[in-house]
Amino acid sequence: MTLTEPELQHLCQVAISAAEKAGNYIQSQFDQHYEKQRKTGGDSLASQVVTAVDIEAQDITLDHLNPTRDTYDLGLLTEELADDHSRLTKEYFWCIDPMDGTLPFTERRTGYAVSIALISKAGDPVVGVVMVPDLGLCYHAIKGSGVFCNGDELDKPQSDDKTLHFFMDQSFLAEPYFKDVQEKVSASAQKLGLQGVKYIHDFGGVRNALGVLQSKHGCYVKYPKKRKGCGSIWDYAATRLMGEELGCVVSNAQGERLHLNNENTTFMNTTGILYATDPALARELLQIGRIVVG
Repeated sequence: MTLTEPELQHLCQVAISAAEKAGNYIQSQFDQHYEKQRKTGGDSLASQVVTAVDIEAQDITLDHLNPTRDTYDLGLLTEELADDHSRLTKEYFWCIDPMDGTLPFTERRTGYAVSIALISKAGDPVVGVVMVPDLGLCYHAIKGSGVFCNGDELDKPQSDDKTLHFFMDQSFLAEPYFKDVQEKVSASAQKLGLQGVKYIHDFGGVRNALGVLQSKHGCYVKYPKKRKGCGSIWDYAATRLMGEELGCVVSNAQGERLHLNNENTTFMNTTGILYATDPALARELLQIGRIVVG
């Protein structure tokens, strides 16, 4: 079964409603007291923090999306529930991160978002929605139809900014090769005619990827590692589609398609991820990865 364009439009609207409702709830809790716990996750603190707000946001999202699962026979993968592997048997599945960036949320700073995507069994997103609650911005994309923010179509930035905006997770700072990467990225920026590098590490993965899409020259990279981590499928599901629709490079850290339905794990540490605003920058980052990681 292949979903038709009208069906994708309908499902996108349902996802937008779900993301907006969940986002409004999240923002209402920003200055409130809520329970914070640790869960089994990747190797970073950001992947282990969960709150009652995450769970309620997920419930709100599922209340909107569950009826479509019956109507369209869709699978489900969501961060705060066990993987039921329906994503491996259904033609399409909803992929949900009810609150990406829980750590910045608990620290009362920007960097969090709601992410919802519809992904094919082959691992390719066909619908993507991201709600940024504190900014009141809702992004959406349908494969082949561009990217929109609050209803207005987006284009790649056309500014004269010559700075390379290097988005990264806080855990990237602790990698043993970080200083080596810094030196090589600075050299690459100079080679590409750019004037300096700005490192941004305050956001969750969804906001990092959005940051790339809103930069004239930007990137977000996580190189492969043996430890579980590098984010999970839901961290990149919506923004991969948005990046592709805007003509950015989105791949794994070997320059291959960013496959979003690995049957063995939801973690991305075996392949890594890469977002870049242009192919030349992507090639530089891939080469750096080959040198520092092997």
